[in-house]
Amino acid sequence: MKGFIFDLEFMWGFQARVVGMSKTSPSFPVPPPTTVLGAIAEAYARRKGFSEGRASTLNELAREILALGYKPLNAITLQFQDVNRIVSVRTAGRVRYPSVKDPYGSFDAPARGKTVTSSLNEKPPTVRVFVVVKDTLDITSDDIWRVKRLGSKESMVSVVEVIEGVPEVICEGEVETDYSLLLTPELESSIVDREGNFIELEFVPITDLKSGDPPARLYLSFKVAKHLIPLPLVRRGRLTVKLPPGYAGYKISNEVVIGLSE
Repeated sequence: MKGFIFDLEFMWGFQARVVGMSKTSPSFPVPPPTTVLGAIAEAYARRKGFSEGRASTLNELAREILALGYKPLNAITLQFQDVNRIVSVRTAGRVRYPSVKDPYGSFDAPARGKTVTSSLNEKPPTVRVFVVVKDTLDITSDDIWRVKRLGSKESMVSVVEVIEGVPEVICEGEVETDYSLLLTPELESSIVDREGNFIELEFVPITDLKSGDPPARLYLSFKVAKHLIPLPLVRRGRLTVKLPPGYAGYKISNEVVIGLSE
């Protein structure tokens, strides 16, 4: 196996809109894990020469992921919606849009949800990601360096540091982590201590992508689970978990993430 720890600096924030709502849907307060994996998958697909429409790339990566966690280092977020002009570029009923004959079908101005990231110090708002993959997955540090967005095409980020290594595997006992955690029933009942500030949100788990369904379909099917994301406020969120069967801790330097055992 191999692990990657990398830091992402936001230009302004991101747009990861809630699935299943109207065109004025809000953006999530933090990027969903599937969005983080999608950022890696985009860079990986470019190197491999895969088509942009190849939906199976994300599912293939999910099958080889052992752990994926992230934590804001110095960033808090603010959700808002602003009005955007949308131009329709399509062909419908043998009419090419935009069309002067049908301006109402050619343009729109809905409110689009966005999330602004704000720094708590003088440095750019940054999120740290820790991902552990099996050796059978051909992910390289070059792929990580090529990550350019976290969400929609406007959600630009810069990779500022990448650490690659073979993680130390912790198979039993208690593990401390300050990374995001998927609260499966087994893990939730195994939390020994919880301190600091967290936000609890419902996302599609990375593990559910193994079925081959896209994230949007899983959201619409209500196949979501609770995730704990630590916040860098007065006391950064930290969890102590007694590892249940089937789970492991992965450690590089002083960073520890919890995921599935190999």
